[in-house]
Amino acid sequence: MTEPADTPRDDTVRKGSPFAQSMPAGETLGNAVQADATIAFRAVEIRANDVLDPEWGVLRSAIWASAWVAIFSLACYQYFPGGGVLVTALGCALAIVGLFSSRPIPASVLLIAHAGLFFACYQRLF
Repeated sequence: MTEPADTPRDDTVRKGSPFAQSMPAGETLGNAVQADATIAFRAVEIRANDVLDPEWGVLRSAIWASAWVAIFSLACYQYFPGGGVLVTALGCALAIVGLFSSRPIPASVLLIAHAGLFFACYQRLF
C-alpha cells in the first residue's frame, strides 16, 4: 500500500514537546542540560543563603517566644522545679535561635537568664 502524497513522512515529524524552545545554532542538548543544571544549582545556593536572613520573622519570633517562656520558667521555679528544667531548656533553645536574628543582644540576655533559671531549677530538685 502506498502513502498519499499529502501525508508527512515520519522523519519530518517533530519529536518532543511542541512547546519546547528550539536550540540556537551550534548548541547541543548537552550544553542546554548543563546550563539548566548550573541555573538550578545557583538557585539552591541563593535559597540556602536566605534561610538565616537576620530580618526573617521566625528568628525574631524566637526571641519573643523565649521572653514568654522566661515568665513560665519563673513560675516553674517557684511551683514545679522539675518542669522548670524542661521549660528553661526550651527557652535556651529559642534564645539560641534568636541569636541569628537582627537582635542578638536581647537574645543573649534571654539566653543568660534561661541558663541561670535552668541551674536554679535544677538545684531546687535536690
